[in-house]
Amino acid sequence: MKQLRLYSLILFLLSSIILTAGNKDIHHVAMWGGVGYSGLVNHSDNAKFIGGGGGLIGVGYEYHWQQLMLSVGPEFRIFSSRDNVTFPYTYDVNRIVDGAAQTKHYTFGPEFHENHVIGQIALPVLIGAQFNYVYFLAGVKLGYTVLGSYSQSGTLTTSLTDEMAYDPEWINMPNHGLLSDQDYSSKGKNNYGFDATLSAEVGVNLNPFLSSAWNKANEKAERPWRMRVAVFLDYGLKNLSVSENAPMAQPDENEMTTISLHRSDWATSRLNSLLVGVKFTALLQMNKPKKERPALPKAFFHTYDQQTNTGLAATQLVITYDDPKRRPTRRTTNSKGITYQGLALGHYTVQASHEGYYDTKALDFDHQEEGDTLHIALKPYPPFTYTVLEDSTNNLLASKVSFTPLSGGDVITAATDTIETANTITLPFGKIFVVRVEAANHFAVVDTIKNLSDTKTYHLRAFEKKKPIILHNLFFATNETKILPQSEPGLQDLYTILNENPKIRIRITGHTDNVGNDRDNQILSEGRAQSVRQEMIDRGISPSRIEAEGKGETMPIDTNDTEEGRQNNRRVEFVVL
Repeated sequence: MKQLRLYSLILFLLSSIILTAGNKDIHHVAMWGGVGYSGLVNHSDNAKFIGGGGGLIGVGYEYHWQQLMLSVGPEFRIFSSRDNVTFPYTYDVNRIVDGAAQTKHYTFGPEFHENHVIGQIALPVLIGAQFNYVYFLAGVKLGYTVLGSYSQSGTLTTSLTDEMAYDPEWINMPNHGLLSDQDYSSKGKNNYGFDATLSAEVGVNLNPFLSSAWNKANEKAERPWRMRVAVFLDYGLKNLSVSENAPMAQPDENEMTTISLHRSDWATSRLNSLLVGVKFTALLQMNKPKKERPALPKAFFHTYDQQTNTGLAATQLVITYDDPKRRPTRRTTNSKGITYQGLALGHYTVQASHEGYYDTKALDFDHQEEGDTLHIALKPYPPFTYTVLEDSTNNLLASKVSFTPLSGGDVITAATDTIETANTITLPFGKIFVVRVEAANHFAVVDTIKNLSDTKTYHLRAFEKKKPIILHNLFFATNETKILPQSEPGLQDLYTILNENPKIRIRITGHTDNVGNDRDNQILSEGRAQSVRQEMIDRGISPSRIEAEGKGETMPIDTNDTEEGRQNNRRVEFVVL
């Protein structure tokens, strides 16, 4: 049963592949017949397998897709088999007649034959392929036996031993039923049930060998014929079983009776069926296959780095047709930066895009012959270069640098396991990034970059008491203490410092420029410092760790005569206490 399940699964998978394969399919009504040598192989030590003749006839459905073939349909199989049976000993029956002991002997031989006829309805499921003149099919046939009969013939000698008689061994006494070499025969039925048979055939297609006139007329017909002849082999799995474990011969005082070898205790528990011969098949084609479209001439596309001339793998190409009703074709280059597409000769536009490179404009491409190649050079994004230094010593500082797009998206983090004089990173083009630079035991620096080709140096200050540190990227509404949403990176920096250093205390100080009167500026500076303090408290920092004050316009760090100087003076800073 395990073998049967495996074969059935393989057939199911292969047939599923064929039946969903495409539009080059041909459907046929198949009719076949075959004759050959057959038999039931029982492997018994008491019988010599001789075999017989058999045949099959069927009608079904056959499917062709390119070279592959699938054949299914019911068939009727009939096969005969012969065994020469050897009886190992004489059967004796003891009896008492007129007070005298007698023994009746039954002896078979020297010839005893058993003939079988099997009729079966089967469902073949065969898969194969055809190659010009030659084809093959293989698979499983699941069958049910509807006819099973047997007949026996041979010679039987009967004799009698009587110890009280003058002649103790009596034979050839017809009036007593003692005969030498008398004809013996018997017949009956066997029930075989279901059968699973492995089947294979190899043959040739006959159409190429027929006259050209017949072939020409046949191909023009609405439903052409295909004919073939093959050698086939059906070999049954060991699941034909009728053994009843009963004695082959059963003598009594008056007669000898026998049962079928296959039902007796001489039989093996299972039988193998065998049918091998020649098979003729006629196929009536039911449809005309769709004609294949001629292959379009290929156009090749090669993308490469403009600076290094190396091919760019995974470049995305969009090929646009002149016909606006046709959807563009998308292709991706291979590891060498090359891809191809079958295209009708004509004019096209092509765009290329690759991560870390500027997208190309729409490039004109005139496809004139097979093998035309469009070479596309892509320009890489300029790298952003930065250096991180310790503020007091100007020594290189191991740090973590993250880039957050203002428009939203994934945060890009630079590698932190090396310290280099100048670090470079390629960022997505067209975006504005907030840059955050962090280092252990140092205040983080937050910056905004718009030009990705910039080169910047960031100085990180170590935690120093009483030394003011400006909170960059902190924004307020004009003449108000309300903190604007774009201040979030600066607020997050201050919160991170306080959260990661739970033992430090700070004082937040607000400053203004000299525009307006002194009192209003003093109140504004105090309010802004208190707003920052309250924001930290709202985020979970203990109020006891934060002081706030305002200095108004009294402590400028730049001139108030220019707008840039006044902007520098409008600031919020803190010191570690």
